[in-house]
Amino acid sequence: MALSLSLAGRPIKVLLVQPSSDNCVQSLFTYHKDHGIGHKPPLGIMILATYLQREGFADVHCLDAQMEEISPEETARRIAQEKPDLVGFTVWTDFWYPAWKTIEETRRLLPDSVIVLGGPHAGCYPKETVEGCSADYLVVGDGEDVLLGMVQDLQAERPVADHPGLWRRLPNGSAQAPSEAMAVVKDLTKIPAPNRLLLPYKRYSSVLTPTDYETTMVTSRGCPYKCVFCKMDVQKVYARTAEQVVDEFADIAALGITDVQVYDDTFTWGHQRAKDICQGIIDRGIKVNWAIRDRVNRVTPDLYKLLKEAGCYRVHFGVETGSQRILDLSGKAITFEQVDKAMVTAREIGMTVMAYFMFGFISETREDALKTIAYANKLDPDYAVFVVLIPYPGTAVYREGMAKGIIPTDFWRDFTLNPQPDYVIPHIIEDELSRQELVSMKNMATRRYYFRPSRILREIRTLSSFRELKSKARLAWMLLHESTSKLTPRMPIT
Repeated sequence: MALSLSLAGRPIKVLLVQPSSDNCVQSLFTYHKDHGIGHKPPLGIMILATYLQREGFADVHCLDAQMEEISPEETARRIAQEKPDLVGFTVWTDFWYPAWKTIEETRRLLPDSVIVLGGPHAGCYPKETVEGCSADYLVVGDGEDVLLGMVQDLQAERPVADHPGLWRRLPNGSAQAPSEAMAVVKDLTKIPAPNRLLLPYKRYSSVLTPTDYETTMVTSRGCPYKCVFCKMDVQKVYARTAEQVVDEFADIAALGITDVQVYDDTFTWGHQRAKDICQGIIDRGIKVNWAIRDRVNRVTPDLYKLLKEAGCYRVHFGVETGSQRILDLSGKAITFEQVDKAMVTAREIGMTVMAYFMFGFISETREDALKTIAYANKLDPDYAVFVVLIPYPGTAVYREGMAKGIIPTDFWRDFTLNPQPDYVIPHIIEDELSRQELVSMKNMATRRYYFRPSRILREIRTLSSFRELKSKARLAWMLLHESTSKLTPRMPIT
């Protein structure tokens, strides 16, 4: 355990890490990550590193073990070679085991370095996470100001203060909670865009992107809605200014990146801000193709025309179900009329549409599931994603499942305290349909949607390069194999 440092006047060295995906949670319901679908840059650690650099800490670096496709042991060896004073790990529930393994090996190799954790899983079980591993600190919420405060404290060789959201491991191994439960950056305008040169940006790509490489972007944080399957700590939206977003698009274009995936929960929370971003891109002549995530109740023809003119070519909608009863229970706060109108508007303007559907809500019957399959085919988006709902920690569906006895134990807490390699999720929502029936529904939906003659012809007509042909051929084979195979473990996609 290392709660303080002796730097002898030299600048502190920081290494921020996205851990390996080896031996991660086997979710059963999504696709293998080794089928050539690509990797996404870890914006979280990149933004943290950029923030520290801007505040005067130059010796800050990033390591993406998932993109490098290295094991926890190799990740720890690379960390040790850098000899950082502080190591930060971003922790996701699916990747808790490889993160834990890397943390333990890093502690063995670097007994005097400070280890701090952050990320979604850290906020689910902070006490258990701290007590279940060798990390010194854990941040719940936004990490920028907390990490900066920690680094300033450590550089000055003074005790780390009681920062908001900052848990710490005491000498006896127990976890000490902060006086303020969560850190929230309410003014996103002070947070810089990530320095994409921190990692080899040309190695990030996607099967859905026709270019050789792409990047991602986040322009806002938070969401006021309460979908039962989503863990959202902040029920308010905080956003960067339109000018800042346009400047980031310009910086991306200057690197030669021509495809950007915007990962805001909903890009169009503020219609005027969205219009200002589009107009800024147009006025400055920035030539970048980009995609957004949006809610169907935020779609308007005038905004979508401007989005298209500014280079936005694809929109992602969460539809989730074709059953009115299940839609009402989902917390989505949308209507099928809004879904239909949004789909028509986006398609008429010339955008590609990707829609998401789930099976496995509480009380969902076979009839409800068949309505979802029928509705997906009726909507006929360019791409459809079908999954079985996984009740993750911190979600309303997980809490309700435990309250009703559908989920008999808090298994994610047990997993946090005792991480296991290749962990198979023991319980999902099976009050009406069994696990096998839910997987069969997901497979049936995939086959009926993607292997229609009209769908295959449409995909062939839209091919623009040999690279895209190879990527989509791999994806098609993966979809076919996935939708016809028996129930077998699958690695989750971040």
